[in-house]
Amino acid sequence: MPRYIYYHVLYVAMINIMMFIPTILIRSRFDGAVSGMLVASMIGTIIMLGVMACFEKFPGLGFPELCDRYLPRWLGHSINLFIAFFLWMPAGLIVIYSYAETVRMFFYPDMNRYLNLLLMATAAVWASSRSTRSVQFIHEIMVLLSSPFIIWFLLKAIFNKNISWDAVRYVIGYIDQPPDFMAIAASTFVFSGYLSLTIFNRLNPENFKFRLRFLAPLFVIGFLIVTFIVPIGMHGTVGVEHFVYLWSMTADSIISEYGFINRILFIFLLLFTALSLLFVMNTWHTTIMLIRYALNKCVAVEEDPPPAINLWLAGGIGLTSFAFMFYVNQEKIQWITECWLILRFSVEITAFGLMLYFTKKRKKESACPSEFGVPRSS
Repeated sequence: MPRYIYYHVLYVAMINIMMFIPTILIRSRFDGAVSGMLVASMIGTIIMLGVMACFEKFPGLGFPELCDRYLPRWLGHSINLFIAFFLWMPAGLIVIYSYAETVRMFFYPDMNRYLNLLLMATAAVWASSRSTRSVQFIHEIMVLLSSPFIIWFLLKAIFNKNISWDAVRYVIGYIDQPPDFMAIAASTFVFSGYLSLTIFNRLNPENFKFRLRFLAPLFVIGFLIVTFIVPIGMHGTVGVEHFVYLWSMTADSIISEYGFINRILFIFLLLFTALSLLFVMNTWHTTIMLIRYALNKCVAVEEDPPPAINLWLAGGIGLTSFAFMFYVNQEKIQWITECWLILRFSVEITAFGLMLYFTKKRKKESACPSEFGVPRSS
């Protein structure tokens, strides 16, 4: 089971394109984006490895159980509801809106925008309402099927003969600029796959270990660098800022010489359909589990059939996505995304502090069992 966390790390690193991370970094490419990425890589690596090490101490327990164990019940439930409604659910809303609009603009711009959203939201509602173990198995299948093609696509982009490495070197030369805070907050998102342990740590058995965990941040940093430099190399240091759908246009600039598919854009959008639905499924499923726990509902990793409350909560979130699409436009979605990224950055630092606190309390439990009582887990 511990291998599943690496699937989460992998697909979150790949989905950063739909969270406007490259667009935000490109905007400040001359004003601290490069140095911000360096700072973010250090912060993200420390938090990722630190949180993974903390969760190793609590096999079979998710973040809600740890809050219930070491914090006052009212505070633990408040924290879980806050991160459910302001961290996890908005993440899924942003991605499902962004991808629905991207596909519509490139394939059928005259189509009703809500129809495409309906198709994606229906799939996400059904998938996110499944049991935690079922969601985990879907993750494994989808990541194993899609990641080789995405890595092939990124390698093809890097070794494209039309990429200008002079433009890339020119932008990297601005590494001496002070780090931009927004660039730091955006760049740390690609490390956030470990946050899935909030719920999915419930599946990890006794005495499990995250083996070769040091490879995870290295892989994530590689994705961050590629998604930043490739658009610059393809479109130039100045022209790169003129694209709204930055990576979609970058994909459309790459030609495949294999088989009957000539435009990489079709492969790109097909692959990111799977990744976007995977991300939305995960974020909405986590939202459902956090809400259920706060409502004092019994939550198990295997529920066959899934309880009706899962479908009701997922349906409510799905309807929220339509209200979200009605409210936002291209300008508002970028502003909302930036606010969410800053909030997520703050929450991750706070969560890291809480995990360190929980680990310290566990050590005291082990040292003085008579004072703290019998711990609920080993």
